[in-house]
Amino acid sequence: MKLLAPAVLLACLAVAGCSGDAHADYCEAVEDHQADLSEVAASDDAGAVFDALDDYEALAEEAPRDIADDWAAVVGPLRTLEEVLAAHDVDPSTYIAEEPPAGLGSDARKDIEAAARAVGSRRTVEAMSAVEQHALDVCGTPLSR
Repeated sequence: MKLLAPAVLLACLAVAGCSGDAHADYCEAVEDHQADLSEVAASDDAGAVFDALDDYEALAEEAPRDIADDWAAVVGPLRTLEEVLAAHDVDPSTYIAEEPPAGLGSDARKDIEAAARAVGSRRTVEAMSAVEQHALDVCGTPLSR
């Protein structure tokens, strides 16, 4: 029976990180980034979400295992959309799909639309909801106020 307790403890640490430190560090990071994320959330600028990407990536790096996949599902599509818009020299703050900038080719529009669909996909939306709920449930605070 004495061998079982260390084995269970090791399994717990290997699989889930059972330590409260991972969550404590993450919750501290949530609080550290909350002001920046609150500014983005309050903005009327459609491109403001890209201002949150560095904060999102920092939180993803600190995220405990139970929420890491959700953070990846949020950050990846947003970063891809940002890169696609930049590659086609499109300002995310002024881009309107129904009225694309003059000279924007159909291939560029398709690239942008595909990246935007990934951001608006069910997986990305559910992942964002999950990271927001996790911050409330585990850290006792929202990502933004």
